[in-house]
Amino acid sequence: MPERFVLIMAGGSGTRLWPASTAERPKHLLGLAPGAPSLLDETVARAARWLGPARIWMITTAEQRPALLRAHPEVPPEQILAEPRGRNTAAAITLGLLEIRAALARRGEASDDATVIALPADHHIGDPAALEAALARAAEHAAARGVIVTLGIEPTRPDTGYGYIERGDAAHPGEAGPPIYPVRRFVEKPDAARAAQFLASGAFLWNAGIFVLPLGPSLAAIREHAPALADALAPVEPALAARDAAARDAGLARAYDAVPALPFDIAVLERLSALDVLPVRLGWNDLGTWAAIHAASPRDAAGNALLADAAGAIEAIECEGSLFWAEGVEIAALGVSGLAVIASGGKILICPLDQAQRVRELARRSAERRGAAS
Repeated sequence: MPERFVLIMAGGSGTRLWPASTAERPKHLLGLAPGAPSLLDETVARAARWLGPARIWMITTAEQRPALLRAHPEVPPEQILAEPRGRNTAAAITLGLLEIRAALARRGEASDDATVIALPADHHIGDPAALEAALARAAEHAAARGVIVTLGIEPTRPDTGYGYIERGDAAHPGEAGPPIYPVRRFVEKPDAARAAQFLASGAFLWNAGIFVLPLGPSLAAIREHAPALADALAPVEPALAARDAAARDAGLARAYDAVPALPFDIAVLERLSALDVLPVRLGWNDLGTWAAIHAASPRDAAGNALLADAAGAIEAIECEGSLFWAEGVEIAALGVSGLAVIASGGKILICPLDQAQRVRELARRSAERRGAAS
């Protein structure tokens, strides 16, 4: 069986979870509640149970790498990679694939036969066993056919906040296990009417950003469909092969001036003539807003999520359907409904849960104020 690796993408900021998520403590270093294991911790633990720490790679930014090294000493430090700056997932995945290929080549192994599973570091998975089974199924299919497989979440509601994948009508024949389908097209976030049509059709899946990548064919696809990205990183490859850290870092600093900042699905996957999708049910939540945190959290009989660390406390009387997040402070609320009340880092956010997607605007204004004051 070809070697399998996990590449954890851990370079984002998650400004929609401000003020708990900041540049200094990005979303993947938060837990589902104050003081809980971080989303990155949970992602690493799942990968370690499946493949072991030695087969885990991470990619993050130079600023965040020290925090990842401290948090996960079980992962070989040379496998915690740093980009000079975040340039979205196409660059992160490409650099990760190049680094893994170079490491295998230095060991004299058949690098292009490996399979790499690219996982976001900041998603919640309610059913880890289902994810492991799905990744094993997708990895087997990807290696056998030399085709990229993406996981598509079976939608539970007509959500307008996710991109969608339309699968083909017929699954690939002659394979044991859950069916895998050709991808027909990607659709960006739809309006409510289209989202309802997608749900009713049964042919559309949420795009979770989880990719199973046969290494050689994936790099070939990047060279064909994202030549600017491949060309920008090509001068760095000799330094990776020689394990020359100084030349690597200098080359990446130059390369990232020309690297396009694009998601991997837009830069590569949407351009492929052959791409497959495995529909899955994982209890998945991308935790992109405070409303998503509320939905993924335990709630009391009135629908409130009361999330406090050891130094915090929450008293909610006659409140309904709200989220309270207390780090080191006491929150007292009376007679409110449908609110997010977030106290973190000396800041307090109060907003309706149904407007939580607008929080990044407040994060931007807060950063501007800090910049003006400095």
